[in-house]
Amino acid sequence: MLLLRVYAYLFELGLCVFLLGVAAFAVAAGDNNLKLGMLPWEGTVLVRAIAALGIVGIICTLLAMTGAIRWMFPLWTLVVLILMFRGFFLSSYSFSGADQFKFDVLLTAGAFLAFLGSLSLFGRKSSR
Repeated sequence: MLLLRVYAYLFELGLCVFLLGVAAFAVAAGDNNLKLGMLPWEGTVLVRAIAALGIVGIICTLLAMTGAIRWMFPLWTLVVLILMFRGFFLSSYSFSGADQFKFDVLLTAGAFLAFLGSLSLFGRKSSR
């Protein structure tokens, strides 16, 4: 279970750093027409949303890693899983090909695995 929890932390931190990087790049480029078809926002609102998601995700992950407010991390991983599944498979998002579809399925499966790993935070605390 510890390995799965570590995977969940690394997956979520990597995703959040990626989101912050995309937001920073969009702000630096002055691009107000940013579009990510799997997310429900566009333009400036999208940039703000992915920056906020990245910051919230990093905070939730770090708080869980330190043992403070542990319940937020499983909630965060569930939000990520829902956004991915809804965005990739239940929206008008279209895949550019079989490779893109495989990647998105693997990414969503990774988010599901991270969610399962986050649930280990609800297990019994070790008595030391």
